[in-house]
Amino acid sequence: MALKDKKQERIDARLTAEAKLQIDQAAAMQGRSTSDFMVQAALKEASLVIEQQRVIKLTMEESLALAELMSAEPQINQSSINAMRRHKKIVGY
Repeated sequence: MALKDKKQERIDARLTAEAKLQIDQAAAMQGRSTSDFMVQAALKEASLVIEQQRVIKLTMEESLALAELMSAEPQINQSSINAMRRHKKIVGY
């Protein structure tokens, strides 16, 4: 977010007094406002969650099957022949 962007959105959260004290202390130790500290911590966690969800997780069997498919010679079928003909017609070779 650019510095000139006006902050217009708001998130409210309920937490225990102990949790608020801990967050306030951590923010103060970094010389930041509690709000800034919380936003940055939430953004960091959000980035991790998003990245984890984008990673494809495979079992060992699935990994081996994928590796086998990727290393196997492609099988020629009518669809691939038609695609090669269209490519040759468009590209010229």
